[in-house]
Amino acid sequence: MSESDKERADEQKPQAAQPTQIEIQTEDEPQSPYRNMWVPLLVVPALIAMVLVLVASFFQLLSTDQKSPQQNLELMLNGGINERQQATFELVRQILEYQHASMDDREVEWDIDASFLTLLSAERAKLPAPTTTKEVSSAFVLSSLLAELGDAGGVRQLVETTRLSEELDPGALYRMNSIFVLGSIGRELPEPERLLVAERMIAVLEGEDEGLAGLAAGALQSLPSPGTVPALVSLLGHRRADLRLQAALSLAELGDPSGVPVLLELVPLTLYLREREAFPDRWLPQIVSATREKVLEALAKLDRLPEEAELRALAESDPDPNFKSKVLTLLGRGTPKGEG
Repeated sequence: MSESDKERADEQKPQAAQPTQIEIQTEDEPQSPYRNMWVPLLVVPALIAMVLVLVASFFQLLSTDQKSPQQNLELMLNGGINERQQATFELVRQILEYQHASMDDREVEWDIDASFLTLLSAERAKLPAPTTTKEVSSAFVLSSLLAELGDAGGVRQLVETTRLSEELDPGALYRMNSIFVLGSIGRELPEPERLLVAERMIAVLEGEDEGLAGLAAGALQSLPSPGTVPALVSLLGHRRADLRLQAALSLAELGDPSGVPVLLELVPLTLYLREREAFPDRWLPQIVSATREKVLEALAKLDRLPEEAELRALAESDPDPNFKSKVLTLLGRGTPKGEG
């Protein structure tokens, strides 16, 4: 299915809740926040993907009643509808806080150890293969938590989630979020899992769904493998500017300069203005502004910025104050200038 068809997919009402299913959807199916994924994935913690999916449903359910991760897992699987929603959000939040505290060498509030991972894995194993969208949501949350905590089984489960049919995953919400989570944790994966995920992302890149392909191109920046760079290079000639852009950004993150011509083309406003005529929703002003900043950062990383005089002249005539500021920042910190 094409991206335009996917974007027109009908919103779906959830079916009646099953006793062991986690309610994470509103009456209107939420849209994936990653349809225009042009920013490097590694700047966003993986679990934010789930928080964004969950928060619209759970915001009104937050309470001050503190439960342990083990208690929240039990309620998430066996509580009433509201209890499951609340417990799912709280568990995701707790693990996100746990990950940040561990990385910062701060005291960890929640007791999330190997025994909890074993419990989580056992509960995930009890879930049957999904036959409804509701069942997909349950499996996605548990698999994502497992993957974030370093469980190889959770990683493999998310890889399988990227193969879901449109019937089980209308609008590709869970396929997109699975790709995002896998890309976000890519650099921390042991080599066997990293190669497995990279192989799957390359297959998605070569598929017919351009929305998923763009997201897979972003994920590959954190999934080095023998096939990663060649797959991204093959995307540099794509008819869509946003896919060329994502491939070039990912190559830059991997230290490969193959996408420099694409990046240089995307420094001025010219191409964006032309693209906006055909795709006004794809190139909103704020998206263009943020994209150009990322392009400059990628060129600086590769030591391939335009010559200083050229860059200053471009900034002086540019209507975007954010672009001007980024240029001055890069030049002011003495970033080496490239060949242009």
